[in-house]
Amino acid sequence: MKRLFKCATFAIFASLLFFSCATTKITETWKDDGYRGAPFSDLFVIGVAKEENTRRSFENKFVEKLQAAGVQAVASSSVMPSDQKIEKAAILAAIEKLDVDAVLVTRLVSLEEEEIRSPSTSEYGRPDDYQGRYYGDYSTAYGYSHQPAQYTTSVRVGLETKLHDAGTEKPIWAATSKTANPKSKIKLFDAVIEAFVRDLKKNKLLP
Repeated sequence: MKRLFKCATFAIFASLLFFSCATTKITETWKDDGYRGAPFSDLFVIGVAKEENTRRSFENKFVEKLQAAGVQAVASSSVMPSDQKIEKAAILAAIEKLDVDAVLVTRLVSLEEEEIRSPSTSEYGRPDDYQGRYYGDYSTAYGYSHQPAQYTTSVRVGLETKLHDAGTEKPIWAATSKTANPKSKIKLFDAVIEAFVRDLKKNKLLP
């Protein structure tokens, strides 16, 4: 009975641990092979989101990560009012005013949820529990334990970021990320932005 309890407890703990750990990876990346310019050092960061708080949080986190990497960056929410639509004319006006050399635009491209069922388990007393006495069947029955099926929800979030040359408006780089089971919105932002910054550096688009 103790052995079964320990196994069941470990299984539940392992399940919770698995689904509480967020993993982020870049699933697709593209770079304009014809780009011959220098790395970009002054960026305008745009997060496309329905909720203004989400947009502001994401942009501020991206700016923070870029500045930590030695890149100047400005969040669109700091210069464009929350009631102003993120349209081309507004972006171009902000770019001209700030004199940045590139624009980073991030948007949600997928949100997948899947309910996962862990099968139920049952265990009876071990054969050596039966001592040959007439009450052996009863003692074995008391050794029975049942663990009901467990249901957990697996979540996968896909984000896409594109880097545009501010002067030509041409896309220079694009990447898509996939994050499994983020603990929170902030944890998601941290993991995704770090992955994007690494890929930008790898492609020599950031100093």
